Amino acid sequence: MAIPMNSLRARLTARLGLALAVIGVFGTIVAYTLGVKYANLAYDQALFDDVTTLAGQISVDEHGSTLLNLPTAALKWLLADEGEIVIFRVTDLRTRRIVASNGDLGNFSDDPVVTGQPAYRDVRNGRQNLRVAYTRYVAAPNDVPLLVEIGETTGKRDRMTRAIFAGTVLFMATMIAVAVGLVWRGVATALAPLKLLESEATQRSGTDLKPLDAVNAPEEVRGLIDAINRLMARVSSVMESQSHFIANAAHQLRTPLAGLRLQAQLASKTTQPETMRDSLAEVEASAARAAHLIDQILVLSRAEAADPLVDSQIVDLGRISRQVIEQYLPLADQRRIDLGYEGGAGGLEVAGNEVLFTELLGNLVDNALRYGKEAGHVTVETRKDGDEVLLMVSDDGAGFTDIDRDQVFQRFYRPDSSPQGGAGLGLAIVREIAERYSGHLTLESAPGHGSRFELRFPCVTP
Repeated sequence: MAIPMNSLRARLTARLGLALAVIGVFGTIVAYTLGVKYANLAYDQALFDDVTTLAGQISVDEHGSTLLNLPTAALKWLLADEGEIVIFRVTDLRTRRIVASNGDLGNFSDDPVVTGQPAYRDVRNGRQNLRVAYTRYVAAPNDVPLLVEIGETTGKRDRMTRAIFAGTVLFMATMIAVAVGLVWRGVATALAPLKLLESEATQRSGTDLKPLDAVNAPEEVRGLIDAINRLMARVSSVMESQSHFIANAAHQLRTPLAGLRLQAQLASKTTQPETMRDSLAEVEASAARAAHLIDQILVLSRAEAADPLVDSQIVDLGRISRQVIEQYLPLADQRRIDLGYEGGAGGLEVAGNEVLFTELLGNLVDNALRYGKEAGHVTVETRKDGDEVLLMVSDDGAGFTDIDRDQVFQRFYRPDSSPQGGAGLGLAIVREIAERYSGHLTLESAPGHGSRFELRFPCVTP
């Protein structure tokens, strides 16, 4: 079965196989070079042994003539080498006269030769290559200097070279094949725990987000498995939070919808215009509460999905503050609350989403107007504080208790003193948006002393 190359097993084996192939080529070259070298040394030594034997059979008579004291049969035996041509030559160095020879070994070597020490050279004789071993020999009793040479064709050397090359290649290829096979099996064994993890994950239901067991996994992938487990823990937390959110949202929507249904039933059963108008007014109020709740849920969903790295833009908090105050002036007038603004001059730009920041400040102002005392004061302030932009909304209302202050940012939480019509999502939206855009949110409040919401955002201008 073909293994896809995006398989970790195939990639590891392919890379290790490539590395082994490179090592194999290098090893083949080294082994071949060394094999040829030592084979030639052995052949050269055998050839020089023949030179020494031949030199030992040379003598000088009383007239100074050089004699080769070796019968023809013995000479043939000495120079016999199956399949090779062997040529010898003995030269009197005094006169450079050839004393004995059975062929041409080319010109004499001009290299100085130490008496009794071997020397070698390569000779081209027609179409044949010869390897020549030679040495300087001094014949007794008159100390006549001689040059003794024996050369042989390189056929057996060439055959040995080819045999060494073929053997080395075969050996290295076998070693590489065996190594690749072992690596393939070894990688499969090492990755077997991942198959078990895959099987475990496949058999799980979509809601089973328990951590995967990374004990038996390879050390190199434990970090990945731990990261997956952390991701599943976060997903599980989000799913649980979403489940609670949906349950709470359904509960919150049930109340205005039940009111709508009840008032519609009452209106359909009455014939009194006054009663019908009251029922229709309640229908309108319930519909408004449901619409407000849906709007808040949509804003919260949008805040959760916001990506600061994608949808961030330069937002002027001073300009947004003035726009929001202008939007809420009718509600402030209705409650006879003095809604004011204190803003710095410039340098109030932050990175964020203008629509979400408008919702953030709108929820804070709406919360202050609803919880602030009638005929009281609500102030929005923006100013630069070092490398941050400070946004504050304060009121002089009843304030929050310690318990309320700890829970006021939770979704659907509404203090006992909260007015009718709230959804319990406004401050949760404020916190979500602030956290999305690196804001720091604090609340200072005490019963009877009002509340102050303070947000700090990194400034984007020097």
